[in-house]
Amino acid sequence: MNATIDNIDRKIISLLQKNPNISQNEIAKEVELSQPSVSARIKRMRENGILASMFGIDIKKVGLHVAKIEINKNEKNEFIKDCPYILSVIETVEKNILYIVSEDFSSLEAITKKHFDMDDFEVVLSSYPNLVFPIKIPEKNNGCGNCDCSNCYFYIKGKCIGCPSSPYYKGKLW
Repeated sequence: MNATIDNIDRKIISLLQKNPNISQNEIAKEVELSQPSVSARIKRMRENGILASMFGIDIKKVGLHVAKIEINKNEKNEFIKDCPYILSVIETVEKNILYIVSEDFSSLEAITKKHFDMDDFEVVLSSYPNLVFPIKIPEKNNGCGNCDCSNCYFYIKGKCIGCPSSPYYKGKLW
C-alpha cells in the first residue's frame, strides 16, 4: 500500500461504511477531532485512493438474480466490458470469475450458454451485507453489438428477456 492509515482513519472509514450520509461533524464527535481535521483526513484518503464511494443498486431489493461463472484466462470475450448483464470480473492467475445479473434465472442460463458455451453456473442465493453493485445502464435501442435478439434461439423461445440495450428487451429494470 502506498499510503498509510492510522486508527482514526480506520474509525472514519468504518463510520462512513455504516452510514455514508453521516456528517463530518458527527464523525468529528465520534473520533474526538475537529471537523476541519476530519475533512482533511477524508480528503487525503480520497486523494490517495484509500477511500472511494460509488453508487449502485441493491441487487436483492430490485429482484435481480446473480450467477457466478469461471472462464479460462485465455478466452477473449470483448463484449464483457459493455454487457449490462456483467456485474463484475475478478481476474486470477488462471481464470476470470464473472458475476452475471438478470431479472430471471432462464436469462442467466441463456447468457451463460450463448456467450460462454457453458451449461453450469453457480447461483448466488444470498449475501451479507446486502449486495450493492453499480450496474451498466445502456442507451436504449442502440444494441450492444454482441447480441442479435431477433435471431437468438433463447430469445425466440422465450428463455431470455433480451439485451437491455436492444429494442427487444422485455424486462422491467433497464
